[in-house]
Amino acid sequence: MKIFSIFCSGLLLTSACWADSPAVPDKNEIIKLLQLEHHFEGGYFRQTFKSDQRDKISTARGPRSTLTTIYYMLTDDTPVDHFHTKSSDGIEYYHMGAPITYHLIYPDGRYEAVVVGPDIRHGQQLQLAVKGGTWKAAELTKGQYGLVSEAVAPGWEMEDMVTPTRQELLKLFPQHKDVIVRLTRP
Repeated sequence: MKIFSIFCSGLLLTSACWADSPAVPDKNEIIKLLQLEHHFEGGYFRQTFKSDQRDKISTARGPRSTLTTIYYMLTDDTPVDHFHTKSSDGIEYYHMGAPITYHLIYPDGRYEAVVVGPDIRHGQQLQLAVKGGTWKAAELTKGQYGLVSEAVAPGWEMEDMVTPTRQELLKLFPQHKDVIVRLTRP
């Protein structure tokens, strides 16, 4: 048995801290190993679970699965997940790579930036809950990639997704012009 004697920066001691750990894969290997595909809002994803063993939940938008989950990865060549909202609640879970900054605009107009990543000593979070109806964008500001998962309940369906134009979002929240212009498509 090896004794852990390597100091790793940050509070979390990941498998990369161990002397005999496997090499951390690069973004292309992760895309291949996790079978990720391009996401229309930016980055890469793959749905990993959709509850189908239970009755669907009745919602105003129709019946929905109780839960869906995805892998989601932003990379240095596709670093932005553009502003969007959905009806369901979602929870982002950090896995590996660089931190991802989430930009949230709440229905009441309040703005918040939250960094999801491993450095909890400096305010990063390992998970982030986002209520349905909150406008959300994400960006990778440094590093080759950041990998998270998202669990959504009731389960995600494409028809629940709202992807506004820049002008539509500016009309709703003109006070957040800088971040909206930067994180929406022209």
